[in-house]
Amino acid sequence: MTLERTDLQAIANAKLQDAELLFPNERYSNAYHLFGYAAEIAIKSRISRLFQTDMIPDKKFVQDIYSHALNRLIALAGLSAELAESRGASPVFDGHWSAVSDWNEASRYDIIDVFEATAIRNAMVDEEQGIFRWLQERW
Repeated sequence: MTLERTDLQAIANAKLQDAELLFPNERYSNAYHLFGYAAEIAIKSRISRLFQTDMIPDKKFVQDIYSHALNRLIALAGLSAELAESRGASPVFDGHWSAVSDWNEASRYDIIDVFEATAIRNAMVDEEQGIFRWLQERW
């Protein structure tokens, strides 16, 4: 499957919107899962900018992109320093990243309670210091 950067951005937005539909209907586990995938795919949109025309990328780099580990993906995207700076500048943003970075793809097997779902939702959609907004500004 080949995905362009704009495709990844549309998919990330769709996952966020789907999570927002599930959340008020108390479908917390599925909302949580989709909020995490929205973050993952948004980061992968940023990573797609790193590919160069007429270049074969390093095999390990390409394999690592298929990870679901958000902190690892942030590093691959070249955003580690910016993330550390943003976290250091704002305790709110730092808490938001902590809530989002706890997500992993295995959460699809978990029963997520309202508190954990609310934490990731608030972290993702905060209009001022939300993780999704931060990622959008960098994709």
